[in-house]
Amino acid sequence: MTCGVFKLLSAGLRLSSTVLLVYAPLVETARADQFHYNNVLVGTRAVGMGGAFGGVADDASGLYYNPGGLAFALSNDIQGSANAFYSKTTTYKQTLGTTDFDEKSSGSLTPFFGGLQKLDRYVEGMSVAFGVFYVDGDLKDQDTTIEHKEIGSTTIDRYHRTTNARAGTYFAGAAVGYRPLPNLGFGFGLTYHNADELVQEFQFAKQSVTLAGANSTTVPGWRTLSSNVRQHLAVYGVQPVFGVQTALPLGLTAGLTLKKTLIATQSLESTSENNITTTTDAQNTNGASTTIKSPVANQVDIAETKSKKPVGSGPFEGRLGLAWFANTRLLLALDIMYIAGVSDADLSVDPAKVRAPYAKQPVTNFALGSEFFVTPSLPLRLGVFTNNDARPKVATGVRDTAAGQTCANLDYYKKYCAQPDHIDYYGESLFIAWVQPNSQISAGVTMQQGTGKAQKLGDDKVQAVKSKQYSFAFSATHNL
Repeated sequence: MTCGVFKLLSAGLRLSSTVLLVYAPLVETARADQFHYNNVLVGTRAVGMGGAFGGVADDASGLYYNPGGLAFALSNDIQGSANAFYSKTTTYKQTLGTTDFDEKSSGSLTPFFGGLQKLDRYVEGMSVAFGVFYVDGDLKDQDTTIEHKEIGSTTIDRYHRTTNARAGTYFAGAAVGYRPLPNLGFGFGLTYHNADELVQEFQFAKQSVTLAGANSTTVPGWRTLSSNVRQHLAVYGVQPVFGVQTALPLGLTAGLTLKKTLIATQSLESTSENNITTTTDAQNTNGASTTIKSPVANQVDIAETKSKKPVGSGPFEGRLGLAWFANTRLLLALDIMYIAGVSDADLSVDPAKVRAPYAKQPVTNFALGSEFFVTPSLPLRLGVFTNNDARPKVATGVRDTAAGQTCANLDYYKKYCAQPDHIDYYGESLFIAWVQPNSQISAGVTMQQGTGKAQKLGDDKVQAVKSKQYSFAFSATHNL
C-alpha cells in the first residue's frame, strides 16, 4: 500500500503542472503603477493640452509643471479638478490556452487642487502657489471565474481569482516664483510625497489528473491550488523642484524644470500562503481492493518578506517646455520629459533574488498641446502625449530542455522568465471650457491606448498585451 502511495505522488509530480503555472503570477502579485509617469494629468488648462504646460505654467499648477512660470501669472486664482470617472482594461492575450485574461480597474480621484497668490504689493514680480495633486491612482476589485478550460492536453476544471487593490501617489506642497527681469522668471517648490499600495489576492484552481497506482494501474484524481497574497508598499519623502522660464521674441516662451524625489522612509511587506493538494477518491486494486488515502499529497508554503528599500532612491526628472502664443486665440505647446532610471531597489522581495521588482529604466515622454478660442469665452483644448513604461522590454527566450535552457536554469531564468509587464501608452485629451472674466469651468475626456508584452504565467511564455483607459474629468478655476 505504501508503495502505491509513493508511486501516486511521484507520478503526480511528473504530470503536467498547469495548476502551478496558473499559480506562478502570485510570485509577482498585482501592483499599482509606479512605472508610468503620465497616468494622471494635472491641472485645469494643462490636462486639456495633454500635459504640455512646462512653457506656460502661469497658474497654480505651475507648482507641478514649472514654478518659474508662476512669476508670469496675470491674476490670483484657486482651482480644482476631478476625474468624474476613470476605467482601465488590460488584456493579456491567450494566457490560459487560447483564452484572453482581462484585468479591470475603475474609480475616481481629485488630480489637482490648489491656488496662486500674487505678491506684487510686497515684492514686485513675486507669486506663491500651493497645491495637492495625484499623479497615480488605482482601485481594482476583480472577480474572475473560468470553468472547464482545455490548455494543451490538460483540462482546468475551475479557476477562480479575486483581487482587491487600492493605490495612490500624491504630492502636497508650495512654491514661489520671482521675476527679476520682465522676461525672466525663477521658481522653487517643495512638496511632500507619499505612495501607498495595498493588494490582496486570492486564487483557486482545480485540475483533473490521472495518477499511477500499483501494478501499472491508474486512478482518477485532481490537484487543487489555493493561494492568498497580501502586499503593502509605503513610501514617504519630499520633492524639491526648481524651474526657470523666459519670454522670447515672436510670442515664444521656454521653460526648464528639474526635480528630485528624496525618499525618507520606505517599506514593502508581503505575506503569502499557498496550498497545493493532490487528491483521489478512487480505489487501487492490488490483489484485494484497497482504498488509497486522500489526500495523496499536500504541500503548504507560507512566506513573509519585508524590505526596507523596495523602490530604492527617487528618480531625477527634467522637463523642457516650449510654447508659442501665436495670437490672442491660439496657443501651441511642446514638452519633453526625461525621468532617470533607478537601479538601487532592494532585491530581497524577489523570491529568485535575481530581479528588483521596483527597479526602473530611464524614460522619455513627449506632450504636444494646443488651446484655441473658438469664441472669446469658449476655448477648445487638445493634446497628445506618450506614457512609456520604465520597466525593461520583455525578452523572448528559446527553450531547449536537452541543453538545459529552461526556467530551472538560473541564468536562463534571469534573462527570459517571470519578467514584469512592459506596456507603452500614447494618449489624447479633448476638453472644452467656458471662460468668464473671473472664472472658468471645463470638462472633457482623456484616453490612453497601450501595447506591449508580458509573462503572466511566470515562466518563459510571452503574451501580447493591450490596454485601454478612459478618464472623464471636469475642473473649475476662480480668479480672485
